[in-house]
Amino acid sequence: MTASRSGTQSIERAVRVLTEVTARSRFGWRPTDLAARCGLDRGTTHRILACLVRERLVQQRAVDGHYLPGPLLFELALSLPAYDALRRQCEPILARIARRARGYALLSVRSFDDAVCIASAGVPAYLGTAFDVGTRRPLVAIAAGVAMLMALPRAQAHAIVERELPLLPDHKLLARMWRRSLALGFAANVGYTARGVNAVAVPLRDPDDRPFASLAVAASASELPSARLRDVAAALSDDARRIERIARATFPDGAYNAPATS
Repeated sequence: MTASRSGTQSIERAVRVLTEVTARSRFGWRPTDLAARCGLDRGTTHRILACLVRERLVQQRAVDGHYLPGPLLFELALSLPAYDALRRQCEPILARIARRARGYALLSVRSFDDAVCIASAGVPAYLGTAFDVGTRRPLVAIAAGVAMLMALPRAQAHAIVERELPLLPDHKLLARMWRRSLALGFAANVGYTARGVNAVAVPLRDPDDRPFASLAVAASASELPSARLRDVAAALSDDARRIERIARATFPDGAYNAPATS
């Protein structure tokens, strides 16, 4: 192994650990669980965490020893005001969607094979389905991510599904969600991840027709029955076009899609 490759691998491992820490910003990680999640040995994970804590990218909660995102992440994000501007401009649209559906609306962006919630509105129908701002989930695990997958070239989407789906504990139910969405032509979660809660999502595309984000709404099955899914998806598509126009005005050079490519 060359020195340059060794240095790159160390950075890649640190980024993987940091990314996984941010995926559980509320509950945090035990070091042993984090090591297993990242596919690293405990010693390597401990050294990476120690460095990230020193640099304030990660912090360790005193009460239980769990590792959480650190304050330097917030400080660094302040250098990207356009992303916050996009989020703030979309919040009124999300609020209207949530009221219209009597549910929970969220805007998520694609981050490689994950979906990251950047804005939300309304009240979740079930606490277990809450997708807080900053939460990161695999694309294949939620309707918001499936919408982006479905907008990718077919071969690329199926490659991601085949790679990521077996890693998830509820992969059988998620596979059903994926197949049902393909059959419907839009992303739909009909109680697959939370009984009695349905969700619909549609993609947002950049000027080159690549999915960079998605717009989703979730509500109780009584408020969002299966018979209404297609109509709700059509209404969401109109809202998605509005947000696409906001994104293009906020990022005239189309730079907002850069993190979404892989």
